[in-house]
Amino acid sequence: MKTKTIATLTLAAISAAGVNAQELTGQAVVGVETEYVFRGVELAKESIQASLEGAYGNGYFGIWTNEPFDDEFDSEIDFYAGYGYQINDTLSADFGATVYYYPDAGTGEVDDTFEAFAGINFEGLASPAFYAYYDFDLEALTLESSFSHSIAVDEKSSVDFGLTAGWVDTDLDGEYWYYNASADYVYNFTEAMFASIGIRAGGNDDQLGPNGRESNLWGGASFSASF
Repeated sequence: MKTKTIATLTLAAISAAGVNAQELTGQAVVGVETEYVFRGVELAKESIQASLEGAYGNGYFGIWTNEPFDDEFDSEIDFYAGYGYQINDTLSADFGATVYYYPDAGTGEVDDTFEAFAGINFEGLASPAFYAYYDFDLEALTLESSFSHSIAVDEKSSVDFGLTAGWVDTDLDGEYWYYNASADYVYNFTEAMFASIGIRAGGNDDQLGPNGRESNLWGGASFSASF
């Protein structure tokens, strides 16, 4: 899952919980990516990515999908839910779980896995966040840190930057490090609707991509509506 689209609603659910404890909010996102790279590994070429997310009180839930244009690559559908709470003015905690489902998996291939996660988010400069993930089916532990910053261009637009670095240790395939960096131009049509277009770079240190490729450079665009 894109690292992951849940971040926006996760933080929104945490910060708004104390004010509108029983208010249901949601967000729908659809976009196109020239590559799908997850935790430093390219999983597909050109793809449509879409998500539908909701938050109620301190909880949030959603579905996310990557649908490649080329049948050579498998589709992915992720179902997730979590719970976040504000510890103090600058620190919040978050935990939950994700089910990764691969409807195109062949006979003998893994078609779904279950992963739990927990993390902390800091408000302020670079908005640092630190998460731990454990996939019980793949027996994979992931530790990840992320940072983000937004620079206003005018009243309706901004340039948003993101940086992620992580480490994965699997029972079968050993361990590797990965990174992801992004820069997006974001235009707000209204308070509830915005579009973005940008460039990303990502990779790993163990030649896990197609043909042993360690790094990727790609682009994407998306449209988001909140309700």
